[in-house]
Amino acid sequence: MTFLNHPFKRNLRDQLVDDLGRGIVRGERQPGDVLPNEGELLAHYNVSRTVLREALQVLSAKGLVDSRQRRGTTVCPRSEWSQLDRSLLEWHESSDVADAALQQLMEVRRIVEPAAAALAAQRAGPQERDRIKAAYVGMETSGDDVEAFVTADLQFHTAILEASGNQFLLPIVQAIRTTLAASLRITNKRQDENHQVSLPLHAAILKAILAGKAEAAARAMQVHLDDTERRRARNKSEVSTLR
Repeated sequence: MTFLNHPFKRNLRDQLVDDLGRGIVRGERQPGDVLPNEGELLAHYNVSRTVLREALQVLSAKGLVDSRQRRGTTVCPRSEWSQLDRSLLEWHESSDVADAALQQLMEVRRIVEPAAAALAAQRAGPQERDRIKAAYVGMETSGDDVEAFVTADLQFHTAILEASGNQFLLPIVQAIRTTLAASLRITNKRQDENHQVSLPLHAAILKAILAGKAEAAARAMQVHLDDTERRRARNKSEVSTLR
């Protein structure tokens, strides 16, 4: 198995990081595998030693590889990977690992978001409520633009988490943002369904938060997440059928 079928035309560190990282994440190199030595990589990619070493340092910082003298560069166990790193999340796309990541994200959302909605109903001030409302209006006025709907949907959920008033939720917001955006793009593929089904569910969440009804907000969020999981599973099944 060749390490790369098509060497780069330009010596860019980010391109090298992207190719090596993507190959590792998608299983072309397994944990414990040793990458080709420096000389082989330099010849294969036609890059400078500085570019190669910088690329390996980036991958090491992401937990993907461990470089040591005499032993070479080894692929690290998945448990050491920075799974919420933006690049890793992008490399996971369209892979079995990506589906597992989205499933785990849904588990996190089920644990966190109903409680966050309840807290937002209790604690959100005028500015926080305006941000949640503005995000909903963005979804409502997205027309036929799926990407605009997804962007506003992400803002809606982010605004609720921020309105919870719990400072420990903020790192979670930033950590799951990329994966959440990917998840929303999968579940919101059909704009007609977004407006007919998803929008009313978001309206129920918004109404409960604005009314200060914590239990109702939590229930509405749970109903929405149940629908999200249903659509995610359906879309996954449709993709599998087409293969």
